Amino acid sequence: MKTILFIVTFCMALFGSPAALAAPSLTLTESQLNQGLRQQLGKEFPLGLGQWLSATMQVRDIAVELGRQDADKARVQGQALLNVNQGQQRYQWDINADFNARPRYDNEQGALFLDEFELLNYQVNNNSNSMPASFMLPIILQALTKYLSQYPVYTLDEQDPLQRQLKEQVVSLDISPGKVALYGIE
Repeated sequence: MKTILFIVTFCMALFGSPAALAAPSLTLTESQLNQGLRQQLGKEFPLGLGQWLSATMQVRDIAVELGRQDADKARVQGQALLNVNQGQQRYQWDINADFNARPRYDNEQGALFLDEFELLNYQVNNNSNSMPASFMLPIILQALTKYLSQYPVYTLDEQDPLQRQLKEQVVSLDISPGKVALYGIE
């Protein structure tokens, strides 16, 4: 018995305790990401579209699904109201869009972002006074994806000890259906 106790003590001294060997990790669910995104609903955001065209976007609905269709991607579905100004002309479009995006963790900001947006599907519902959106739509969708990639879908909470520890380390991420796991690398 003393021999076993000695071996266990020796191994713990040599390699550290099992808890010390484990790198910190945090699993975020779709629900947590969507809760953060819902806080942006109703706010108007400017979209830079050049000198001759300006627009604001008001997100009315948005949801993220993780790793369900593509293992390493998130699917973003949303509805937004776009107000476009072209000189003295004003147009309003209600757009439903469906994108694939790749989650990315930014170490400096301690935040999870979506990048590399790929448009899967869209539908434009414009009122009868608006011109067809087809000729401006590529510009608008490009501005929309640029905008979405600038804002995090989740930021680590520095008040939480685990999240603070993760923020101080290089982090890798792993996506599985319905969740994304962040792993600290020591």
